[in-house]
Amino acid sequence: MKIGILAHKKTPENTMIFEELKKKCNVEFIDPLNVFLGSESYDFDLILSRVERDFLTEGIYALKDLSKDIPVINSAETIQTCQNKYFTYLKLKKVSPKSFLTYSKDISKIFGKIDSNFGYPFVVKPIYGGYGDGVLKINSKSEFFEVFEVFEKNEKNELYVQEFVPYIHDLRVFLLNNEIIGSMERIPKNSWKANYSLGAEIKEFKLSNEVEDMVLDSVKKLGADIVGIDVLISKDKNYILEANITPQFRGMMNFVNVPEKIADYCLNYLK
Repeated sequence: MKIGILAHKKTPENTMIFEELKKKCNVEFIDPLNVFLGSESYDFDLILSRVERDFLTEGIYALKDLSKDIPVINSAETIQTCQNKYFTYLKLKKVSPKSFLTYSKDISKIFGKIDSNFGYPFVVKPIYGGYGDGVLKINSKSEFFEVFEVFEKNEKNELYVQEFVPYIHDLRVFLLNNEIIGSMERIPKNSWKANYSLGAEIKEFKLSNEVEDMVLDSVKKLGADIVGIDVLISKDKNYILEANITPQFRGMMNFVNVPEKIADYCLNYLK
């Protein structure tokens, strides 16, 4: 058996997966920036996608080319959906914080939309992005004016606005093949954002049956084989915040051997 890992960068996570697979089968990295699409034949039995957000276009082209003859995890369609926060929202609207996307430069209409939907504070974020980069909490109209001045100068940029949820718990749930293999709470440190990459503390977290069902149902709607789901638990409701289709897992490694689980899943998939 031979497995290809589609990724431009040999990140620590990608290297850990590679080393785990290497114990059990043949494995190679495939750089989406260094393949000749439509003119090559590949001798892989399975492609594991670790397509990075910065190389999404190249990765999608490569996945669509490879998947004509080889099974892939995750599919190009699922990656396109989950890498785009608005597309994810459309799939999971019933369990996600209220959101809207606009290219409008009419600030009065945007204010009206904010006032009628969720008020202040609210969150502005890029539709593509991770690690909390570019995510801003807006507490007042005056703060939004400052953000809007930047948005107004970037003619082609979209403005993605989301309801701010005053959460009790911020969770990352890791899933393989519609099975939850680990869940942890991320506790913010010196920031309102709870990203592990920003220094949040972490601890293992036991999900309620209600949250488990919500997460599993959401992953089925997304069609994701390997995914990290961000969950917010508030006083009145539970929310799916985002789906991470090339999830980092150094924090989760404190509680579960993620590379081993991924390698076993890939091999069982082929069997």
